[in-house]
Amino acid sequence: MKAERILDLVMTLGEGPMYDEQADTLHWVDIVEGRLWQHDLGSKRSRHTAMGESVGLVVPHKKGGLVAALKDSLVHLKGAQNTLLAGDVDAEHPGNRFNDGKCDAKGRLLCGTMHGQGEKGKGSLYVLEEGRPLRRLVKDVSISNGIGFSLDNRFMYYVDTPTGFLWRFEYDLATGEVANRVPLIDYRDERGDFDGLCVDSEGCIWAAHWGGYQVSRWDPETGQKIGQVEVPAPFVTSCCFGGPELDRLYITTASGWDKALKQEYPLSGALFAAAPGVRGLPVQRFGIA
Repeated sequence: MKAERILDLVMTLGEGPMYDEQADTLHWVDIVEGRLWQHDLGSKRSRHTAMGESVGLVVPHKKGGLVAALKDSLVHLKGAQNTLLAGDVDAEHPGNRFNDGKCDAKGRLLCGTMHGQGEKGKGSLYVLEEGRPLRRLVKDVSISNGIGFSLDNRFMYYVDTPTGFLWRFEYDLATGEVANRVPLIDYRDERGDFDGLCVDSEGCIWAAHWGGYQVSRWDPETGQKIGQVEVPAPFVTSCCFGGPELDRLYITTASGWDKALKQEYPLSGALFAAAPGVRGLPVQRFGIA
């Protein structure tokens, strides 16, 4: 199965695709350029908003608008108003920035940080619940990346990219606490390292491969690879299901900084899509219902 480019756009570090079925709109970010992108699937129009600093992720808010993770803060974007939800995150590590995250079924946002130059162990995984202060779930993280949940919400899947493993935590949906971290998938012998991920309606995990030209599908019961989508770009960063039927897999990539590699793979940094024959799940929104 191969992915095809869908828009005539190039991102330096495209990341975090998210489909909002209420607005029939695909959102994603260009982290280092500080741009928040939107593509209306109905009108086929795209636009971006310059945030003035790095932006690691975006999720929809139950009260309207979006929650965005900027360099070291979380903000609610609604109309012309930006409301600070958490600020000065990782103040002890000024080189850190937010990188990736997702909401759980109760509307909490789980989001992680990393050092801008990839220094090991300086990041953390945090959880934000509406009306409560940000709290740390996991420390000593190097590159906090993909997050997902099992269909019954008993487990959280998590990627700290340099470790070489996709980790599974027991997840307490009532409290937002994690416990009993175990390695679920060993990707050290795979082509490329795991980056962002999503979970489909059958409970399987789709993981983007940074440096691996693919998005792979995995069975969480066995930890085995059961499929893949080939991408004509080396730095595959994340994926999500979208479209009215949630049957399209949207894939973000980075153009990277290697001029020779960009010449060899001119579609690097583009947005791609594939029809993998399985559906995804609706996006979870931030906030208390």
